[in-house]
Order: sequence, then C-alpha cells, then structure tokens
Amino acid sequence: MKTRRISLLAAAATVLGLTGVIVPGAADSYAASGVALPIARFSHLLVDAGHGHLFFSGGPGTDGIVMTDLDGGDATTIGGEPGATGLALSDDGSTVCTALPDQNAIAAISSDTLTETTRYDTGAGTHPDSLAVAGGTLWFGYGTAAGTGTATGAGGIGSVDATGTVKTARDSGSWAGSPTLATTPAPSGALVAAVRTGDTSAFVTYRIADGGALTRQAAQALPVPDLTDFAVTAGGQDIAVTSWRNPSANRFRFSDLARDGRFANPLAAPAVAVAPDGTLAGCACNGYAYQAIPVSGSGFYGEHVIDDPLRLAPHGLAWAPDASRLYAVSVDPAGGTPRLQLTRSPETATLRISGLGTTPLAPGEPLSFTVAFDSPLALDAGDRGQLPGAVRITRYDDAHPDGVAVSAPTRLPATIGNPFGEYRVDDTAPLTGTLSYRVDYSGGDHYAPATQTFDLPPAKYKPTLTLSAPATATRAAPLTVTGQLAWPHAHLPTGTVHVVKKDAAHPSGYTLPAVTPAADGKFAFHDTPQVGSTNTYAVSYDGGAAYLPVTASANAQVSRATSALSVTTDAGAYRSGATAKVTAHLGTTYNSRTVTLYAQSAGKSRVQLKTGRVDSSGKLVATAKLTRNTTFTAVFAGDHRYAPRTVTHGVTLAPAVTKTQLQWPLATTRIGSTTYQVFYKSEVNMGYDLKAAPHQSTGRMSVYVERYTSGAWHQVISQKCVPLYSDGWYGYGRALKLFADNGRYRLRGHYTPPSTGAQTGSVWSGWTYLTVRPGSL
Repeated sequence: MKTRRISLLAAAATVLGLTGVIVPGAADSYAASGVALPIARFSHLLVDAGHGHLFFSGGPGTDGIVMTDLDGGDATTIGGEPGATGLALSDDGSTVCTALPDQNAIAAISSDTLTETTRYDTGAGTHPDSLAVAGGTLWFGYGTAAGTGTATGAGGIGSVDATGTVKTARDSGSWAGSPTLATTPAPSGALVAAVRTGDTSAFVTYRIADGGALTRQAAQALPVPDLTDFAVTAGGQDIAVTSWRNPSANRFRFSDLARDGRFANPLAAPAVAVAPDGTLAGCACNGYAYQAIPVSGSGFYGEHVIDDPLRLAPHGLAWAPDASRLYAVSVDPAGGTPRLQLTRSPETATLRISGLGTTPLAPGEPLSFTVAFDSPLALDAGDRGQLPGAVRITRYDDAHPDGVAVSAPTRLPATIGNPFGEYRVDDTAPLTGTLSYRVDYSGGDHYAPATQTFDLPPAKYKPTLTLSAPATATRAAPLTVTGQLAWPHAHLPTGTVHVVKKDAAHPSGYTLPAVTPAADGKFAFHDTPQVGSTNTYAVSYDGGAAYLPVTASANAQVSRATSALSVTTDAGAYRSGATAKVTAHLGTTYNSRTVTLYAQSAGKSRVQLKTGRVDSSGKLVATAKLTRNTTFTAVFAGDHRYAPRTVTHGVTLAPAVTKTQLQWPLATTRIGSTTYQVFYKSEVNMGYDLKAAPHQSTGRMSVYVERYTSGAWHQVISQKCVPLYSDGWYGYGRALKLFADNGRYRLRGHYTPPSTGAQTGSVWSGWTYLTVRPGSL
C-alpha cells in the first residue's frame, strides 16, 4: 500500500487564494537499476519457472549460457555453448534448447541436470539463430544475411522433431536472411517468421498440422523498417510488432497479416513480449523504459525506467508463466554490460490521488474538499467513472485526533478531465487547530491500493484592519485613535492589538499599552502627545491563535508654537567686494537653539554660511563677501514644541560708474569753486566716456546734460538706456556747435541693470562740468 501526505498550502500546484491541486509523485514509475549479469553481451532471455531458472545467451564471442534463480541471483554458467543465441523451452519443460550459429548446431540442455544432453547438426552453412517450439516441434530460423557470403542473403526455416530428426527448407518460400521466429506464450500450432528487407519487413504466418506439417497462412511485407522484435498474442489472433520509426503500426492479424487496429499503447522499444494472459510488455519509448500494457483500451499498468546510459536490449523482455513477474535486460550503447531488471506484480497499476481544497482556510468557514483519481491505466470503456474497489475519507482535527469517517461524501460523475470520477466533501473548518483528510483506496481489479493524507491548515486567514486618528491635534491635549478589525465570516474573539508610537523625540518608537479588540473587532486607545509635528501610531494585530497578523498606521499632526526669528545685515547696500555682517536672532524655543544661515547671490545657488547654536542673546553672526545682489536666509529647523521657521533679508550691490572723462578739452577754467573743462567750437565734437563696474551685458547707460541759466541748472539733453560695450564702457558724443557760446554745462551717467535677473542695483556717476567758447584757442 502506498501512503502519502500532502499539505494543500505547501503544494506547488496551489492556486493562491483559490484552490490547490495536489499531484503526488509518479508512483507508477521508478528507476530499475537491476542486477549485473556475468556475461559480456546479451542475445536472448528464457524463463523456466518450473525449475526456478532464468537463462541468458550472449551470442558471438561468448562461450556459455548464464543461469540464475528467478530473482537474478546465484548466477552460474553452463559452459561449452559457444556463441549461443536463440533459446526455447520444450512443451514439457524438460529441455532448454539453444541455437549455436557458429557451430551449425542446436544444443539440448536438461532442465534438471543443466548439462547438454544432445547436439543437433543443422548442416554446413545453416547458422541457426532463432528458436521456437510450436505444434510439439522445435523450429529454427537459419541462413545468412546479405553481405555475408551471398549477394542477397539467403535463409530458411528448419525443424527438429521429437525423434531428433533435423530437416531444413521446411518452408517452400525464399528468405532474404535468417528469419526470426515467434509463437504464442502457451503451446499452440501457430508460428510466425519475419526478416527485415530494407524499408519493410517480410512476415509469414504458419499453422502446424498433426505430424508437423508446416502450412502458410499469410505472407506480407509490413511497414516496419527497423524490425528488432515481435510476439504472437496469447490467443494466436494477432502479432505485436515493435518499431521506433512506425510505433503505431503495431497490431496485425495472424490470419491475413492485415492491420487489426492497435494495442493500448504504441510499441517503440527494441523488445516486445506477451504474457500467457495476453498482457504485453513493451514501451512507447526508445528503450529507456519498459511498460506492461493491456491488449485493449488505453494506457499502461506501470512504466519502469532504466538508468542511463543503459537501454532495453532487443529480445530483452520475458514474462513469468503466471504473469506475476516481468523480466527485462538492458545493455549499454555498445551492447555490453547486460543487467537484469525484475518487476513484481507488473499487471497492477498505481493510482494517484489528488485533492482540491479552498486555501487559505478560515476558522469556521464552510469548505469543499474534492478528491480526484488518476492512473496511467485507463478504465475499461464500460467502467468509466466507476473505479473498482472502495474509497474511504477520514477527517482529522483537534476534536477528532483519531479521525472520524466522512459519512456521505458526494460522488461526482466522470468528466473528460477526471475519467475516474471524484468525491466531494462539504464541511466546515474547525475554529482552532489543524484539519486534514485521509483518503484510502482499497484497490481493485488491476489497480493497487493507495492512501494519501491532505493537510488543510486553517487559522491562517488575514483579517482587514482600518485605523483612524485625528488629522490635527493640540500638543499636551488628549486624543483618541480608533480601529476596526473585519472578517468576511464568523470569527473567534482572539488576539491582541499592539501599538508603537513614533514622534520627533522617539524616532525608533516606544510602546503604548496593548489593547484587546471587542467581539465585533472594534478597539480604541488614548494618548496625550507631548511632542509636536507628526505623531505616528503603528498598530499590529497579532492574530491570536487563529489568524495571520495584520498591521496599519495612522498619523496625527500635533501643533507647535512659533518662535521669533529674524535676519539682518549691517547695511542695506554694498559696493562690490564689500563684506556684509549677517546676524540671525532666535527667540524662545524648547530643546533646540540651532540656526543655519545661507546666502544666495543673484543667479547663483544658495550656499551655507554657518550653522550653530545662537549665543545667550539668541544671535548667530556670519560674514559674506558680496559681488552681486544677495538674499540672506535664516532657518530654524524646529524642535519638539516649536515649529520650523525660515526668514529672509535681501541687500543690494551698488556698482560704480568709473573712469568718466571728457575727450579732447583744450583747457580748464574755474568758475567759482568748480573746475570746468574748456572746449572751442573749432574742435567740432565733444566726447564723454563712462564705465560701469560690475555690470551685466544686458544693462543700459543713460546720459543727462544740464545748462546753468537764470541761477539754476536745467536739463537740456538726455540719451537714455543705451547698451554698453562688452567691456562695460559707454561713449557719448555731441557736436560743439550745439552748445551756446560761453555756456556753462554739466553732465553725468546712470547705469540701470536688466529688468529681470538683476545682479546689482543702479548707480549715478558724479557730475562733470564744461564750457564751450567760440573760435579756437
């Protein structure tokens, strides 16, 4: 009896969250490593169950026949039988005959004394090979194949009768080589001969009449291009032919050699044999395994795998007369190192049991557990869905540790996917503990008993958990967090809710008191937060004894006070290259006095100036050298009771208009306390150059000219927003004839930065004074 145990949750075939299909290991297949035979090569195998012997011939290059007991043990060698090939047992079991091709003879060996009693000379050049006992006569195939002395090969069928008379040419037809012979498993008058002839094989069937007359029944070239073995069915109605190249053309009628349907499985292995009860031995493979196959229906009883690199040998299958054992001989790729495989009860098929159950299984949840069956051997056509034997299903749980029979499982009809039918158990999962079902099949007909246990572990269902906390809360004031555990079915009141709280003061968290949920899954806990900002409540339900753990979290934003914070500089505007003193001032806080100062020049990234604790006056001071307009930022990151703050302060960089000069004055003069540049109209033009530093390429320069009249200065000319040269210079020119004779004038420039992206402020140049006189110097 085969016993297996499978967990529906652990099975690889489980469909997560739905159903699990459990397929046990293939108990109908095993590696048959076998017993080594003390013979260099293998030719034929013979079973003598009456005397408890197996005989093995080795063919050319061997000098004896190996004999063992029926288990392949106690091996001995019957010597003096050089090159023995074909083997046959007399109808009364008293004599083992073997063909000696190299001796042109057949040897008769006593089954009792295991010594050669007679040697029959078959004639020079006959080379007898294959033997068969039919109609009380020993028949042998003899001859040569093409290429062994004749152009086309020649062969025939001979006989040795009860008197020891040897005759050849018993068949009036011609043969292309030495024919292979076969007869029924039990004594009969049926004989078949065959020889391969290129892409086909020539077959002839014979009936043996009283007196040993050989009569042809049918002759036909069959589509078997790779003939290695064939056998006659137990009733003598058909011939089973094995072929790797044409495995489905395997059943031919004895009477006329016409196709007679097919056997239950294709035959493609190098050997085939028929048991007296009609069961075949062969395989749909190329020799790496062998099977016991029913004559009709479909499937096979069992498949027996041969270890690599060995393969089934031609003529390497034989049955015990009562079909209780099946023997197989395997050889290596060179045809050597023969090994014997023994299969007991070969006509008993294994039955695989699979279970389908709901997973995961919740405590107290209704369930349906279905048992299905499978076997390599199909049911007979009239028994579809009616598995022979009895099925018993037993439930095991904590309340029934010794098991309780499922009284009335529902028997489901057979389907295409389940031709053996199914049994369904409608049940309820226990509230606690484990659950399993044991399925026992009694066996029946050709099916072996089987037992398998399926574990359906309940109590591992995950409930849903929802959690709710106030979005905002006041520090030092109580708040309440509520939760709800939910199950889609009735549940056990089990398990505990655990709470871990995290805040700015406890980033790794600390544990709050545990909570027991109510029977309906609701729970609540209270807290008075002492730390502002985000307070996180991480809740885990441990599942108790019946459920999987589940977690959830919720946040509450707890209020914080606002601290005073400012940032100032020692000036509002600076010249390029000047150093600004920057001061941050922080008011009252709780547990942090750290401030960070940053500077961001126009068009540049922000850089950190300084980070540190403020002094006893709440101040933090830093310096920065200015090359552009700059924004200073003070940042307080906040603490447990005071919120973060950020403040800014901007300063301006004032550029200089330098190197202002008049071009081509001829003299100077003083009028009052002011020095004037003197131009004469004969010079034609006056030039005025200015340079702004620092400047931007998109900045603009304006020039304003004023005249002193009536005791005051009045603007008379202006030129506005003119682009600078790339080096920052701007040149202004004017015809001198446009100035009044002896008039007093002054001019100055104004630099304006771009309207967007300004890196400095604007700036005026100083006044430059001039007067224009008529004539020339």
